[in-house]
Amino acid sequence: MSLTHKLGQAKTHAARQVSRTQHGVKVGLLTLALAASSCQLLAAELPTPKDILGHTPGEDFYLANYEDSLSYFHALAAKSDKIKMFKAGQSTHGKTLEFAVISSPENLAKWEEYKAISLKLADSRGLTDAEARKLAKESKIIVHIDGGMHSSEVADHQLPIRLAHTMLTSKDPKIAEYLDKVILVLWPTLNPDGQDMVVDWYRSNVGGPHETSPMPWLYQEYVGHDNNRDGYMLNMKESQVVTAAVQENAPAIFYAQHQKAPFPARIWVPPFSDPISQNIDPMMRNWTSLIGMHMIGEFESQQLPGAIAQARFDNWYPGFLDYTHVFRHTISYFTEVALHEYATPWTYDPAKFPDNRKDLKPQIMYPSPWKGGKWTIDDAIHYMEVASLSTLDTAARYSEQIQYDRYQAGRDTIARYKNEGPYAYVISATQHDLSEAGALVNILLQQQIEVYQLQKNTELNGKRYPADSWVIPMDQPYAGLVQELFEKQQYPASFLDKNGLPENLPYDTTGWTLPLQMGVEAAAVTEPLSKSQKSRLKAITAVSLPAGVTGRGDVFVVSQSENAAYKLANLALANGATVVQADNDKDPSFFISDVDKSKVDGWAKQVAVAVKATSKVPKADKLTAARVGLYRPWKPSMDEGWTRWLMEQYQFPLTTLHNADVKAGNLADKVDVIILPDINLSWLMDGFSGKADDAWWARNGGAKIDAVPAKYQGGIGADGAQALRDFVARGGRLVAFNNASSAAIKVLGLPVTNVLEGVGSDVFYCSGALLQLELNKQADSTALAGLAASPVAMFSHGPAFTTLPGFEGDILASYPKEGNPLLSGVLLHPEAINGKAAAVKVKYGKGEVYLYGFQPQWRGQSHGTYKFVFNALYR
Repeated sequence: MSLTHKLGQAKTHAARQVSRTQHGVKVGLLTLALAASSCQLLAAELPTPKDILGHTPGEDFYLANYEDSLSYFHALAAKSDKIKMFKAGQSTHGKTLEFAVISSPENLAKWEEYKAISLKLADSRGLTDAEARKLAKESKIIVHIDGGMHSSEVADHQLPIRLAHTMLTSKDPKIAEYLDKVILVLWPTLNPDGQDMVVDWYRSNVGGPHETSPMPWLYQEYVGHDNNRDGYMLNMKESQVVTAAVQENAPAIFYAQHQKAPFPARIWVPPFSDPISQNIDPMMRNWTSLIGMHMIGEFESQQLPGAIAQARFDNWYPGFLDYTHVFRHTISYFTEVALHEYATPWTYDPAKFPDNRKDLKPQIMYPSPWKGGKWTIDDAIHYMEVASLSTLDTAARYSEQIQYDRYQAGRDTIARYKNEGPYAYVISATQHDLSEAGALVNILLQQQIEVYQLQKNTELNGKRYPADSWVIPMDQPYAGLVQELFEKQQYPASFLDKNGLPENLPYDTTGWTLPLQMGVEAAAVTEPLSKSQKSRLKAITAVSLPAGVTGRGDVFVVSQSENAAYKLANLALANGATVVQADNDKDPSFFISDVDKSKVDGWAKQVAVAVKATSKVPKADKLTAARVGLYRPWKPSMDEGWTRWLMEQYQFPLTTLHNADVKAGNLADKVDVIILPDINLSWLMDGFSGKADDAWWARNGGAKIDAVPAKYQGGIGADGAQALRDFVARGGRLVAFNNASSAAIKVLGLPVTNVLEGVGSDVFYCSGALLQLELNKQADSTALAGLAASPVAMFSHGPAFTTLPGFEGDILASYPKEGNPLLSGVLLHPEAINGKAAAVKVKYGKGEVYLYGFQPQWRGQSHGTYKFVFNALYR
């Protein structure tokens, strides 16, 4: 039966509640706040959403786009003294991200003061316990609530319109209390580009045969769903804008909306599942759990079934954009509300529930199982609003304690590292790739981590570090994030079964150690810094690397060990310079000539890399930038998006190849190199027409998802497969990432086998972990130029290779023949890949195929393996 709830029809809502539950409704904390709101509106003063939009968000088959959201927020701000609008920055597509600050007029007048207090409490330094307690008591707690970032989860970005209306029009005493005690920072969405894309797609299809069809492109440029995996790297503009705003606003609570509850639950709330990070202050974890349990109590009080906790979502991976803030002592969490598709309702039959949910029996963390029936977008928005108002209720009730506990978290973090260590981390100024060391330091600075540089050569941990090496003292309030990113991840033994397998598969990756991924040497300092050592440190606010041209001559040499060198080479090629690749004292390098020195100096400073001038160009073939084609399936691939982003960052010329482009054949007329992102065989060959293989969507109670329009159906098919074979046989180069390598083996009939295909966890198990590779010194040196001798790869459900009779080519990199290649994360049965190939170059006719059994550009993080890609993109 329907759970439809409309704030504008309070009496009808109460009647529906009685009808739905078939007994009287208990009055919950917020029932009056929700039910009475429209009965007591200041209708003559403040507009309703329908007044401005012509619709009320929550109507079946209607979605507001970002411009609609802003128009309503601005209409409220023009009439009310309880809301102010602020601009945060620009999205990838150039839209302005805005947020509203909603509170009493008195609180808004002191907004800057309250922000400063909140930040001071989280930092903790310079405060006594008594002073912190006084500030916590006198200040107002700041709460961030947003309209989500996963734009296909459409109720997320419809909620803020309703929540703003409730906060500003209700005269219920509970809402008045929230306005007095809490400052709400309400974002219409964290992904305006995606909201518009999804709403435009739905509007173009609603009422037709493709109404609930998936959108055939990523709902955030480059990354799609991975926009919530960019929390510490901050590669995307949206991540940078949101993080900078959160740092400035310093909320005590950060609450994000999502919409994919574990079916058939109607909303997932904290507590999270285990395991959890040990680098988060316990008080932040405890408050997260308490807030979630308060939500469950509210759903129970309001007779709203289907709230579940703990199931599926854990606190292990720190890269979620809606979670990384916890390391700055902001209580950070999300909820997941049930979703059908878009604003189209669906009626669920409990007979089609998963077998383990058909009995409808309550559990400790699922106290009132949902029994099926009709589910609408209005229901989803209502559940989100109940959870949001519950959050505000908790904040209002416990404002002083939550804010004081933020102070305690900062104070205790500093004390922990002063007393227990590690006492610092050091990043040497002598690196295989200094540009990446600088990039790592820049990430820390963006995350409000304090970084210093040595002014003199200094001994730390018994090792002498040169001047300009970076030191991160750990006696600072947000140091937990440093340890989280720098230490090697080891899955807690208490959550492994007797075979060493995680009892519940991790929600995301298991290992992410950033220095390993980026190919940067960093070390923990295990002894307290002495006064002498501290005296040699100078705080920095920006990264400054040696850059520009030094020396005399009209030939300019840059080492390929630096990723930045490839950007420089591409700038030179694009501007008509001559570039050759040769060794410079056994160091693979680019030699650039036929260009003015001042231009090279400018480019080198632009990309932050050191260049030496000389007088001779070695004898070597001239490089040209290959015409690179990147396959872009209509079934969106985040890996394709990340690859496209990477190519743009390093200024490689790129052409997008869709299915029709591949099927048309004659690919050599268009491109020299084709990249296949990490997609499997079905994704490549059949696209949206392939058999569903995602258990996440398979357990959706039989809900129907419509087919995409015909022009987006299918993959490259038999014609495209033949075109790929012809392309390579005639001299083209095919580069395949991760699972696309297995697909390429089958499409081209390569004499290579994936030894992991079809094996179970009793033979091999690895879910997102960092593994050691060994380069083949006898292999093609051009393909491996600039790589460290033992690079670290992100292995995520990929292949490992052996060659078959008839193989011609090179084994480029392999896993060690003995021992465990695992460096960070979880891996079982390493013997399955010992000595097996991780990267292979296969001759095929006049061309060649590069097979990488890992993602060399994983989420824009694995900088240490970028060169596996870059080296294949020149002729």
